[in-house]
Amino acid sequence: MRILVTNDDGIESEGIKTLADALSEKGHIVTVVAPDGNRSAFSHSLSIYKNLVFKSHCLSDKYEAYTLGGTPADCVKFACHYFSEKPFDMVCSGINLGNNLGSDTCYSGTVSAGLEGNFFGIKSIAFSNVSHKPEKLSLNADFIERNFDRLFGFANSAYTLNVNMPDGKENGVKIAKLGRQLYSDEYQKNEDGTFILTGYPIKHEQDEDCDVEWARKGFVTVTPISLDCACVMPLLLSVSIATLLI
Repeated sequence: MRILVTNDDGIESEGIKTLADALSEKGHIVTVVAPDGNRSAFSHSLSIYKNLVFKSHCLSDKYEAYTLGGTPADCVKFACHYFSEKPFDMVCSGINLGNNLGSDTCYSGTVSAGLEGNFFGIKSIAFSNVSHKPEKLSLNADFIERNFDRLFGFANSAYTLNVNMPDGKENGVKIAKLGRQLYSDEYQKNEDGTFILTGYPIKHEQDEDCDVEWARKGFVTVTPISLDCACVMPLLLSVSIATLLI
């Protein structure tokens, strides 16, 4: 299978190498096209008034890797055109360093890269580790290697499977709807007069049967996401996925 791998943390992120290595180990033909720097929270933005620099990058001798001076969505769109003579069978985004759960998916470049793949009629999966400083990416790689074929079977070009994994051994797998994440949203003024967005998560009551709450309990969460945010019907129809993933 020909798989395009990208992310929003940038080509130097440990997460993207972990993902590409895991897929390559399974015998897939992997091509990495990732931003040349961190593009977190760029959502589905495209670079339409900017010249994009495309360069070869030495990431591994097992697969080809390139950088693009654009967003995650740019990377997928560009790669699908540039390598159009040998189309991709799958787009895999991640492994993101930090969760992409609930309402945060609206800002996620990781998830949007998968959605861009859907625009080309390609099945897509977005992978995230819930920790911003993960120590157990090897366990994420093991989960992906064990379950990738099953995930591919459940995937559909109409939506992206959003998969969030714990930074450690998983307690199980849950098909979950999107929850909501709230933050204090504080704009801190710098000495030069500019502002930077800071803040911290705010606890609030919500349905316990959502991705945010299951992830907090150490479960892998799987949520189909499309342009209407959550594909409820595919989610309900594929509910057995949780019993088949190991």
